[in-house]
Amino acid sequence: MPEYYLNENELIIGEAAVHLAVNNTDITVDSLIRELVEMAAAEEDPARCVQIRGAKRWLRGFKSLPGNRDELRWVTGAGRGSTH
Repeated sequence: MPEYYLNENELIIGEAAVHLAVNNTDITVDSLIRELVEMAAAEEDPARCVQIRGAKRWLRGFKSLPGNRDELRWVTGAGRGSTH
């Protein structure tokens, strides 16, 4: 089985998702974006702020592409229980 390595955006979005889950907050694209905004505001390292902004930009762009709806449901967990 091939190995899969997470890219920088996926790692940062995963960090935001874990924080939302720990706080018992629904994990949606919008809540992830809000969490990334909060993460960037609290971050003191300029390089990390750039990374967080990049992840936020990727997530916004991903959300706007109509062909990504099925994968977006997977990312946010909304597709759980689906038969396809």
